[in-house]
Amino acid sequence: MLDRVRIPRLLIAGAEGGSGKTSVTLGLVVALRARGRSVQTFKVGPDFVDCAHLAHAAGRPCRNLDSWILGTEALGRSLVRGSMAADCALIEGGAGLFDSRGGPDPWPGSGAGRDFPGSTADVAHIVGAPVLLVLDVSATGETAAAIALGLRQLDADLDIAGVILDRVPSPERRTLVEDAVWQRSRLPVLGAVPWIPEAEIPELRSGLLPVAQNPHVDAAIAALGGAVTRECDLDLIERVMLRAEPVPAPVHARREPGPPVRVGVAFDDAFSCYYAENLEILEDAGGEIVTFSPLEDRELPEDLGAIYLGGGLGEAHLPRLAANHGFLAALRRAHAHGMPIYAEAGGLVCCARSARLSDGSVLRLAGLLPLDIGVGAARCERGYRELRIETDCLLGPRGAKLRGHEVRSAQLLSAAPGVAPAYAMHGCDGEPLGCEGWAAGNLLGSFVHLHFGQAPEVVDRLLERARRCREERRALSTWEEA
Repeated sequence: MLDRVRIPRLLIAGAEGGSGKTSVTLGLVVALRARGRSVQTFKVGPDFVDCAHLAHAAGRPCRNLDSWILGTEALGRSLVRGSMAADCALIEGGAGLFDSRGGPDPWPGSGAGRDFPGSTADVAHIVGAPVLLVLDVSATGETAAAIALGLRQLDADLDIAGVILDRVPSPERRTLVEDAVWQRSRLPVLGAVPWIPEAEIPELRSGLLPVAQNPHVDAAIAALGGAVTRECDLDLIERVMLRAEPVPAPVHARREPGPPVRVGVAFDDAFSCYYAENLEILEDAGGEIVTFSPLEDRELPEDLGAIYLGGGLGEAHLPRLAANHGFLAALRRAHAHGMPIYAEAGGLVCCARSARLSDGSVLRLAGLLPLDIGVGAARCERGYRELRIETDCLLGPRGAKLRGHEVRSAQLLSAAPGVAPAYAMHGCDGEPLGCEGWAAGNLLGSFVHLHFGQAPEVVDRLLERARRCREERRALSTWEEA
């Protein structure tokens, strides 16, 4: 049995957020695929929108590599598993190269004491990947060399293999910056991508415009691929990818999956923010994924054991969801029959009693939880969260700890008394943030996204409840027929 796996790979990083990492990574995906390569993409951190663009370009689900949430061992498993049947892997960094999440390393015994825990550089060390720096030179010249030099010197053990210049305004600027970067930082420039207006992907305050909302995304990605093919040294970049260190093969310590049980997963334009591995872990444990659309379908799929309502619901989709009375009634019936329902972010809003839109109008929703939520808030709450389960629930016993990420522009307006809080919540720096989430019978709803890879046992618990609920319904149906 192999205990080490070699996967050609490259991590694309920047000095800051918005430096062009996504554009360059998308261009590299297209350029390498044109060479006949099967490319697996990854994104450092919890971003869902960048992942959707990378998956769209690669034709394979993109995975999140998050050392703060997953820890080193689970992160390595994600890299190896995701890269199976791929020729190479491209990892897009998050924020700036050394921007950490603050606070102590959350996983004692898994590299505690590392510099910049949770950063892109941290992930590069964990997965042994060479780093390609992307520098935006649209409004800078030789100063780009100082940035490259500073990033290189801050961590001498990090394998920074070279630089790609992005948004290059002219051939003269390219020559000026390329010479300065090599002479001052001793880093080779492996490409220089000009500014391409038609390749700009619009941005919202929370990141890129979602793929489904951008009719020009295919043309933009194609333009980026063409620019990278023309302006970057792809032969050299592929040789750099071969420098990646072997990584440990994953150890499969989980027990055999239980009997299969159908899990309904909401998936449409309104509900699309899922960690790809969450669905795979559900399948590994015996879950049979059945998708449905809360916007289109009036009924739930038949013979479900559990429901998973993911994130992504925005204000624009709420009127359509509220108007689908058939679906909301079916969801109420499932809840009344004790079906396990796990809802996060947009899924939680769906389960609320009402939602108030930014224009002041109020929409009635499923009402599984006596919550009234305001959406479209001017302020977006975001950040890593450490959660301690406060009451036995779908995902674990009281006292169990989980880590997740919150990004929302919704706020709780009111809540009826008597609903138990799901979690006590802290920030990644340990600061108490009060209670979060709500638990009611076999329902758990929260604004926080969880990656099941950190603790696959939560899926075992969820599916065990699903099997039990399904058998109870079948037994009741048989008794009623008799």
